[in-house]
Amino acid sequence: MFLDPFLLTLLLLTAALGFVVFVFLPSIIEIKKPTDRGPRRIFRTPLQKIMRYVSKTTLPSKLDSADKSASKDLQGFLKEVGVKSSRIGKDTIRILSDVAFPPSLEILDNIVVDGALTVGDRCVFQGSVKTKGNVFIGNYVVMRGNLVSKGNVDVQDEAVIGGSVHSEGSVKLGEKVYIGLSVVADGDVELYENSEVKKNIITQGVIKVLRYPQLDFPTTIEDIG
Repeated sequence: MFLDPFLLTLLLLTAALGFVVFVFLPSIIEIKKPTDRGPRRIFRTPLQKIMRYVSKTTLPSKLDSADKSASKDLQGFLKEVGVKSSRIGKDTIRILSDVAFPPSLEILDNIVVDGALTVGDRCVFQGSVKTKGNVFIGNYVVMRGNLVSKGNVDVQDEAVIGGSVHSEGSVKLGEKVYIGLSVVADGDVELYENSEVKKNIITQGVIKVLRYPQLDFPTTIEDIG
């Protein structure tokens, strides 16, 4: 018994179509799957409250007399520690080399650093910061403006940056860090899940979210005791 030619052709086409779907469907699903979700917003707790809290706890009333005088005349302070600087306009100071600020220092001006920047714990920046080198921000630091760096940016625990962080390298945020706007990085972005970036995280690398709390595992036999 012979099948009708039309029916035979229909069966062959159906079989061919089924074969193609069976072979290529996994590849089609993989291509369509959104592997890169683009900019991310990390939102956990209302850490913007820290801005009001820090204003009451780490402003000049908590600084010692030496740090107060440094706040009034940053260029004089830099000269004392052997760091060259120059003033740009009324509210910006350019630092001509690497610089490290001691803890509990308040900076009233915007800062432009021609090298790397290290900021001690509990420093307060009333303006913005731009550097040509890497940036290390200590614990409990408050920066009311933006942080822009041509290097890597490493922000330690419970720091507050009211503006954006823009890095041509990678960005690391410690625990309970608050960023008031966005984080933009050419490299990777690493942050703890209890930190908050108010707007977006935009990166050409990968975003790694670490779990809280941070656990310090022993690295040597001596550490184990």
